[in-house]
Amino acid sequence: MSKPRTDFLDWNYNRTVKLQNMYIDLSNTEHSWRAMHRLYLSFVQPRPIAFVSTLDEQGRQNLAPFSFYNMLSANPPVVVFSPALNRHSQPKDTLRNIQATEEFVIATVTEPIAERMNVCSTEFVYGVSEFEKSGLTPVAAKRVRPMLVKESPVNIECRLRQIVSLGDGPGAGQAVFGDVLAVHVDESVLAEGDMVCDPRKLQAVGRQGGPHYCRSTDVFSLESIREVEEFEKRGPARIQ
Repeated sequence: MSKPRTDFLDWNYNRTVKLQNMYIDLSNTEHSWRAMHRLYLSFVQPRPIAFVSTLDEQGRQNLAPFSFYNMLSANPPVVVFSPALNRHSQPKDTLRNIQATEEFVIATVTEPIAERMNVCSTEFVYGVSEFEKSGLTPVAAKRVRPMLVKESPVNIECRLRQIVSLGDGPGAGQAVFGDVLAVHVDESVLAEGDMVCDPRKLQAVGRQGGPHYCRSTDVFSLESIREVEEFEKRGPARIQ
């Protein structure tokens, strides 16, 4: 029996790259969930950051970043982010507030506000306003009670659809699904003549592993060829 190949052809450089695999069987490993969490974060990246604004039942403001975040559906428009239970297996302030009020706002984190976003990751006592601690400005939303982030060029207003608990121990994700009710976009970040954001104007940042973040302004184009006939005619698209 022939041995399986452990190399592949790199299209860009026309050279052979050797693969050496680290293998971890999660049913039989000495690595802690924390160690594995650090590994996951280092390769599931870059991750968009949900800057989530909520209110508690007393109307006190909360603002916190979460990088387990994405948009799952366009019709209906649904987003999800996942605040994990803390080291004491307790829900974070954001999750507590959403469980109580069923509303939240997600702002886009851009490079100009990245440092102030980082302030909001500090575990302040419940009820302390991260808006005040970070110097960010709360602005009234239109459809929900939680505040928009004035300094962010994009804010989306959401109503809770459902929460899916993935466990009850430390680090267990609590996936929060939200129906998008309204979208606020600063027109200065839109592409010329189009209703989409220009990444160079938006300046969104992504989360990586450890203390690392990345900019989204260094972009390249790669055309999607969806029709088989077109693919057979032109071949695979190349990075532009």
